[in-house]
Amino acid sequence: MELLKRVTGYLRDNGLRLATAESCTAGLIFSELARVPGSGQSIICGLGVYSPQAKNRYLSVSFDTIQRYGLTSEAVSGEMAIGALSSNDVDVVLANTGVAGPDAGDNGPPVGTVCFAWAFRHDGSPRLYCETQRFDGDRNEVRLAAAHYALERVPHYHQLCRDADARAGSARGRQAAQRGIVAQLQVRSDVNAQHEIERRRDFLCQVMQESGQRTLVLGISGGVDSTVAGRLAQLAVERLRVQGEQASFVAMRLPYGEQQDSDDANAALAFIQPDEVLDVNIKSASDAQLESLQAAGLAFNDAAQRDFVLGNIKARQRMVAQYAVAGTRRGLVIGTDQAAEALTGFFTKYGDGACDVAPLTGLNKGQVRLLAEQLGAPSRLVNKTPTADLESLTPLKPDEEALGVSYEEIDAFLENREVSQGAYNAIVETYRLTQHKRQLPIEPE
Repeated sequence: MELLKRVTGYLRDNGLRLATAESCTAGLIFSELARVPGSGQSIICGLGVYSPQAKNRYLSVSFDTIQRYGLTSEAVSGEMAIGALSSNDVDVVLANTGVAGPDAGDNGPPVGTVCFAWAFRHDGSPRLYCETQRFDGDRNEVRLAAAHYALERVPHYHQLCRDADARAGSARGRQAAQRGIVAQLQVRSDVNAQHEIERRRDFLCQVMQESGQRTLVLGISGGVDSTVAGRLAQLAVERLRVQGEQASFVAMRLPYGEQQDSDDANAALAFIQPDEVLDVNIKSASDAQLESLQAAGLAFNDAAQRDFVLGNIKARQRMVAQYAVAGTRRGLVIGTDQAAEALTGFFTKYGDGACDVAPLTGLNKGQVRLLAEQLGAPSRLVNKTPTADLESLTPLKPDEEALGVSYEEIDAFLENREVSQGAYNAIVETYRLTQHKRQLPIEPE
């Protein structure tokens, strides 16, 4: 009881609201804390999730993570903690998954093995700490020991968050913040290109079957992201047709006037081989929208600001066109957002960031290129310098110039590798400032 009172007091004194995501302890952490009078001020919710399906449904743990690393793994406990942190208004989450006994199962970790995760909301980004421990005793002794251990370590890891800028804790604090962000974006450093192609193709098939829709729609720019997403879409509808289902893929060309890299877009279409191509020029609609705003009295600071606003209008007009097609063809709009863009918020909110299904989620830029190579895309598209090409005053402006950090550094960050202090600061600050882009609309409490 002394431990429970001490932890409850710590939570109260530091204004921390706690949630749990428990597998092997099955709500015991939450229940133990509830024994302390007044603990209701700090404990918000507890979720017991045993099965892989429950972990996926309630905590967004990837089935692929479970398959790769096993249910008893820090990868799974980390995604459990981040999932609970993302879906609850709390400051700290305790998560675990393990083998309490009496049997370990075939080729599994020994009885008493428990993988823990502590996730904190700190300075606008998650911080994640993981450990694996083994406890002695029977099933319930292991569960109780694991519950108490999870609680005992709360002050330790919270202090690491608070002291992240101190010399002794800076490296650990940076690592925890990096791990938290990477877990939230569900990025893995080791991917098998063919496995990912099949998994993401089958994902598109499943989404179409479950939604009852018959068409996939995607704008093709000539970049590697839309090239890969487009080929996955075509493979998905072809697979569904083999199974006797009605399915088609509509690729859209959506230039603003004359596209300078139109040859790349045409090369992408030749590679993808979509069922249908629609060419819709968005220049007149985009220009008319901007002119209407100016006629209403909207003024700009300078030509650069006007051009930036027009760039976002272009992105949203492209999505308007894609949803018009989807609405008439019983379709779903595909997005090309991948982890590097999600990390930096490098997309237009309700523009290219608006979609029904995002098959490249969790892949960094280098991994998208790996899939492109495996699919057999032309090397000029695989290795093309990424550009959003939204600003008319600076056509084909490289993404890296706009971001102020290279994709090589972004990918290293997403693979939990060390990056320079400057790159780390720029990435984390950009992630914090663009948090609103990765969330549903903010609602009143």
